Amino acid sequence: MPNRLNRLDRFCLFVIITMVFFGTSLAFGDSFSSLSKKGNKAYMQAQEFLQKGEKYKAAETWEKALKYYRDAEIEKPESPELSYNLGNVMYQQEKYPDALERYYKALSSDESGHQAQTYYNFGNTFYRSGKYPEAIQAYQKSLELDPDDEDAKYNLEFVRKKMKEMLDKELQRQQEQKQQQDQSEQEKQQQQTQPQPQQQEDQSQMSQTEDDQKQKEQQREQLKPKEGMTKEEAERILNALKDDEKELLKKQKKAPQGRGKRGGKDW
Repeated sequence: MPNRLNRLDRFCLFVIITMVFFGTSLAFGDSFSSLSKKGNKAYMQAQEFLQKGEKYKAAETWEKALKYYRDAEIEKPESPELSYNLGNVMYQQEKYPDALERYYKALSSDESGHQAQTYYNFGNTFYRSGKYPEAIQAYQKSLELDPDDEDAKYNLEFVRKKMKEMLDKELQRQQEQKQQQDQSEQEKQQQQTQPQPQQQEDQSQMSQTEDDQKQKEQQREQLKPKEGMTKEEAERILNALKDDEKELLKKQKKAPQGRGKRGGKDW
């Protein structure tokens, strides 16, 4: 019986019909069929709760469906239809690895329609698990078995688009990361080639000290007596000294002298 919520969450429950052959226990057949029907009914009720937004009730009812299916599995553990229905419940419970395991068992069905629907659900489950390449392959396989499935066509293109967006974002992220690394490396190289502020200050102080030392040396050189003075220069200097001395003596002779006073003048 078909059940469509949206293109990504479309599921069909396989109605399990148990044939009671001659010599087969009637209780055995009724038990399996009854449990399967109860499981199908509970699953449909859970979907209705979900459509109404009653998620808590939906979760409780899926648990009931799961119990009915597992009880039925005790009677027929190799049933591909039952594995398929169990996979659907686990998908709704977001138990994706468990759902995939059940779908693998469901592929043992001989009917191409069942196989196509199983591959379709494979695609949905892979998509929900973030495995886009696997989802694309599953939808393609479903379309090989059922080329007229419009939902499978839509989902295939949808996932392809999502995968392209994801790859574009990853490529952009890698480019931005590379640009940041290049910029960081460039800044690091600039820091290595340019002197640090403390180094610049030290170099400035050293340069000033060297200039001061040169200036002091020049001053000392100017104060040193010149070597290699000629005879004429020496005579001029001596004569100048003698003239200064004579002039000093004349001034001393002209200086007034005190009369009868012991003390000198207070200036």
